[in-house]
Amino acid sequence: MTTKLTKTKAVAGVLAGGVLLCAVIFTAGHAFEKNTGGPPSPASVSDNAQRVAYLAGWGWEVEPSAVETLDLTFPETLDEAYLSYNELQMENGMDLTPYCGQQAKRYTYRVSNYPDYEGTVLANLYLCGDTVVAGDLTASGENGFIASLRSP
Repeated sequence: MTTKLTKTKAVAGVLAGGVLLCAVIFTAGHAFEKNTGGPPSPASVSDNAQRVAYLAGWGWEVEPSAVETLDLTFPETLDEAYLSYNELQMENGMDLTPYCGQQAKRYTYRVSNYPDYEGTVLANLYLCGDTVVAGDLTASGENGFIASLRSP
């Protein structure tokens, strides 16, 4: 028994192959993201929606608007406190050293999905221009903490 390859069967085969290829690429991309603990710092995060999406890339659900913004200038040289904070940034794949002396803006968002913590958790993103140069998770109070953006 032989089967004739019709134009319809050929198109269906190509479409099925395309769907399979897309599924493989999608799965591989998500596996990479989970293995690295989050995305690298983006070249440009120019608006609120992109900042919220950036935090979502790390696995954090945040309220859609920043609860606080703050203009600041990083010190010319990193003192002991900033060196310690920079070690935390290294866990995020970031380094504050190139941004010494530069102006920055901090955007703070309320996190809604931090596991096993009843208090308020905030996500801070520090940007020089449109580039994320640092980020952390903080909680104040009796069991407060500061942590990298990586999921615990």
